[in-house]
Amino acid sequence: MNTVSIISLLLVVSSTLGVSVVLKDFVLSIIAGFIIRWVKHVKPGRRIKIMSGHNIKGDVVSVGPLRTTLAEVGDGEHLPSIRTGRLIKVTNSMIIDSAVLLYGEDIIDEVIAWVNVNTADVDAEVRNMKESIVSVGHELVEVGLFQKEDRLIVHGVFKVRTSEIADERTKILLEFLRKRKESMTPKPLKDNPVVIPQMYQKQAQDISKESTELKSV
Repeated sequence: MNTVSIISLLLVVSSTLGVSVVLKDFVLSIIAGFIIRWVKHVKPGRRIKIMSGHNIKGDVVSVGPLRTTLAEVGDGEHLPSIRTGRLIKVTNSMIIDSAVLLYGEDIIDEVIAWVNVNTADVDAEVRNMKESIVSVGHELVEVGLFQKEDRLIVHGVFKVRTSEIADERTKILLEFLRKRKESMTPKPLKDNPVVIPQMYQKQAQDISKESTELKSV
């Protein structure tokens, strides 16, 4: 018999005994709390996402007798995977009744950069994104390229520990833009000396010699 069946049976029993609706919810949350602590899928330190009408995402702080406390984590493009500083308290019964997404120790995240296709150096863009992910301190998964109209999309995929994740996308993107700027800046001639082919070196020497003789005259 699964946990939902057990809870349903207890609700039927409580209804038969004339227990009020409020008390039923109270009893349900207490029972759900015992089940959560016994199964240990939802436990302090783990990131979860409750797939209810309004999705709730956060790091489990504690599992109490009636409610589970979460440190809210952003879940969208505007606030990606960083703590908001707010605490959310959800009833234990809500966790039992809803589908819950459990995060592991590592998660796969992505970062996207848009560059002008007319000025893009494909090899350099891929190299810069790879180096940016590694230099920020994450494990590189892959880097892909896509074109949309006049824009080239540089798509980086990386692995990061769930407990350490902040706004890693911005860190990587800033590093990528810095490297891209460096790669597009012309280097001084002293760093890139002009190499004269050997077949023209003698001619260059003769011209230099003639120029020196004319000056002396």
